[in-house]
Amino acid sequence: MTIAPTRGRPGTERGSAPATGRVLVVLAGLPGSGKTTLLRRLSAGNPGLAGVDSEQVAERLRGAGLRLPYRLLRPAVHLAHRRRVLRRIAGEAPVVVLTDPWTSRTWRATVLRTARRAGRPVRLVLLDVTPEVAVGGQHARGRRISARRMRRHVARWAELRGTLDRTGDGAGGAQVSVADREAAGRLTLVEVLGASGS
Repeated sequence: MTIAPTRGRPGTERGSAPATGRVLVVLAGLPGSGKTTLLRRLSAGNPGLAGVDSEQVAERLRGAGLRLPYRLLRPAVHLAHRRRVLRRIAGEAPVVVLTDPWTSRTWRATVLRTARRAGRPVRLVLLDVTPEVAVGGQHARGRRISARRMRRHVARWAELRGTLDRTGDGAGGAQVSVADREAAGRLTLVEVLGASGS
């Protein structure tokens, strides 16, 4: 695993190898950190990219006429989303980009194991924003989580970051980069895939 800090300047660590063939990109961060926004931007003009975001499932349910509050839809959304994630990773799309808080050990292990079986190298992008910025992002998108759930995400995120910095555990051998909000706004798919050679 390599950690390539991208604060203020997106890019990968010098000498990192570009991804070839099928690849999985995980955009990880607190709820409201900007994962969905980054996915939409990376997807633009990249027809070979298959983006997987839980909001896509929520939109389909709402489009089917379900008008329940999101807190009631959440269990069904998460179940359908996770099934979709595993199908996409095992599928034929050249690049799969997953947005995920990455704070569940069990789910991380499942995703990484599925990627290994599918022969997909993994690029992990950590969106490093403060909890306050993430809460602001939740308000801006109009979909908030409870303070209790947010505290749990924050605690697990801090634990993940500390473990990654010390041992690389949680990355499954993936190339890891870290981007703040400013850097994420300039990050390109080529850089995420490690082809910039910066």
